Amino acid sequence: MEEGEVGIVHLVTWNVNSLNARLEHVQRYLKQRSPEVLCLQETKLRTEAFPQEVLESLGYRSWHAGGPGRNGVAVLSRLEGQELFRGFPGEEDPQAAERILAVKFRAFTVISVYVPNGSPVGSDYFLYKLEFFYRLRELLERHFDPQRDPLALCGDFNVAPEPIDVYDPELLEGQICFHERERAAFRVLLEWGLHDALRLKHPGRAGLFTWWDYQFGAFKANRGMRLDHILLTNPLAQALSEVFVDREPRSWKKPSDHAPVVAVFQLPD
Repeated sequence: MEEGEVGIVHLVTWNVNSLNARLEHVQRYLKQRSPEVLCLQETKLRTEAFPQEVLESLGYRSWHAGGPGRNGVAVLSRLEGQELFRGFPGEEDPQAAERILAVKFRAFTVISVYVPNGSPVGSDYFLYKLEFFYRLRELLERHFDPQRDPLALCGDFNVAPEPIDVYDPELLEGQICFHERERAAFRVLLEWGLHDALRLKHPGRAGLFTWWDYQFGAFKANRGMRLDHILLTNPLAQALSEVFVDREPRSWKKPSDHAPVVAVFQLPD
């Protein structure tokens, strides 16, 4: 879809677990799927090392927030856009500056986010993760209106919200990514006015996971967790036509441990 036209928009979020390691996968995905917008997490690159020219050769503009750590988020698009902010504006938090990136397009705004893993439970890092959710809500409150602004908050939230979002809720209860305090913090974020896109179209359906351990045949047995989400304000929720987990890239050679999540919109004029 060219900028200014009305039609179908595919918005994808994908934790690639190192863009250096997965660049061929990203290129393959863009060539085969041609999404209008692709949000990436865990690029693990400094911004100066980001492969902008490679992506431009495929017809994609790109914005990247990286650094020396194992974080990094990006937004790739075939549409014209403008970066709004990265990290928590006005706050000194170098790690967050590698975890949040907002880009505004003509018809909507996208935020690519990589929430800290927080392991182990009870550690200072775990508390930082919980705080991250509350700060993220405060950021949304300052900059957006959930009833008016078409916004998609996309990424790896490192939280499985409900028991149907993990392969064994009894086994995983209280563990990282499925601890009640994490799930409560995620709910606070949603209560600002966000809709879980996948659950809008597939309420109550179990087994729709986005992450699987590399070991123990987890992917083949579908022993996974739903950690990656596309969260929508009302204007985009009303334009949502479908959402699904694209499992195929997880089956490619040397894959990321995450699969892309795809939301499809019919945007009004």
